[in-house]
Amino acid sequence: MSVLITGGTGFVGKHLQKRLLSENKKIIICTRDPNRAKRDIVSPNATLLGWNPLSSPISISSHAVGDSPISCVFNLMGESVASGRWTAERKKRIVDSRVLGTRNLVDGLIQSGQIPDVMVSASAVGFYGDRGEEILDENSSPGEGFLADLAQRWEFEADRLVEHGTRVVKIRIGIVLGREGGALKEMRPLFRWGLGGKLGSGQQWFPWIHIDDLISLMAWSSENKRVSGVINGTAPNPVRNKEMTRSLAASLHRPAFFAAPRFALKLILGEFAETLLASHKAVPSIALAQGFQFRFSSIDEAMKDLLE
Repeated sequence: MSVLITGGTGFVGKHLQKRLLSENKKIIICTRDPNRAKRDIVSPNATLLGWNPLSSPISISSHAVGDSPISCVFNLMGESVASGRWTAERKKRIVDSRVLGTRNLVDGLIQSGQIPDVMVSASAVGFYGDRGEEILDENSSPGEGFLADLAQRWEFEADRLVEHGTRVVKIRIGIVLGREGGALKEMRPLFRWGLGGKLGSGQQWFPWIHIDDLISLMAWSSENKRVSGVINGTAPNPVRNKEMTRSLAASLHRPAFFAAPRFALKLILGEFAETLLASHKAVPSIALAQGFQFRFSSIDEAMKDLLE
């Protein structure tokens, strides 16, 4: 059986590739530019499939899968939301890369006759909107705003495979912490220079997860037949932004005197500043109830592993 990955050349996707290949899985990586991506592929168990998710449904030929039909899909595609000010054009790309891309993925799987047993599809804690002190588990209602609306539409497209017999798991991912990418890559230089600090008041909840735990959660979700629907992809112990700031600075043995005032963030980043200042006290209730074991439950453990 084969595993298909969209977004397989991104930060999370590369870690997932490594995990699956270490388990001797046969994987098919979707990419817009196979020639560029092939320099990072060194395993005979990995195949590249050229596809532009915004242009047409994916086409999966018998040549691509050989005698190993697709049993599992990991849908991780999506343009980064954390790259500065959101223009109307950027917001459209953010939406299309997830909503239209997932629609074309599902349509293509159906048209190609490659209905997987399971699809693990990325979503985001932005689904809940800015909720202050409210504890957010998988039964919490959707929030309001650009990211909340986007997450609902994104999940809807993934759920279309359910009627074809696929077990669909949607992981609402928090802020991923890793050495080579994600939020930590952006924050680390400022903190190393002693220029890091809290955002706004620092009271907003920061729903983080260590990259290793996220990859394990994805793999576990694909294999655990009792799991379907929504799972929060966050560590069991969310922290406030000011606590994350303290932990990051301490791990780097640097001070964190500075703060980014709310008005300055809004002036520089516009609408995107609301995302940085939003509070998501999200907890992974379903993963914990189903017995998933987190390696990194505290922010200090995660920072020590990633930085010291």
